[in-house]
Amino acid sequence: MLRTIRLGIALTASATMVACASHPARRSDADLEREGQRVLAAEDAYVAAEVRRDEASLRRLVDDKFKHNAADGTTSGKEELIRGVLRMDMAGQTVSERSVLLEGDVAVIMATTELRFGGSDGPPRTSRLRYTAVYVKREGAWRMLALQMQPRSTR
Repeated sequence: MLRTIRLGIALTASATMVACASHPARRSDADLEREGQRVLAAEDAYVAAEVRRDEASLRRLVDDKFKHNAADGTTSGKEELIRGVLRMDMAGQTVSERSVLLEGDVAVIMATTELRFGGSDGPPRTSRLRYTAVYVKREGAWRMLALQMQPRSTR
């Protein structure tokens, strides 16, 4: 009888540990705010690397599993993104209307950006886009996992 009780206690403890492991403790609002700021800092670093055409930083900030979903319906990966950024004649970028949603080690950023391109091959031009970026936390660092962009509505 004592052996049965011990076995029951051991099974209950094991089930509780599995349940706790599959449902992480709820983060406090302050923890969520701090982690949200870390995600936004990673995105700010990505935007700066884009404007500077800093290949090393882009490689560090973009996840190896990255996918870009373009407005025309095509998708591409990390290497295509980096090659495209390095070819751009971007003079600056302003991000606005930005919000972040956190769920564990995944973050979704929704924002508007205004890209300004230099005039080396013609007159300066501006592109205003709405985007959703997905970040994943790997080895303690936030990295861009996915990006979807489309022209910003003028309404």
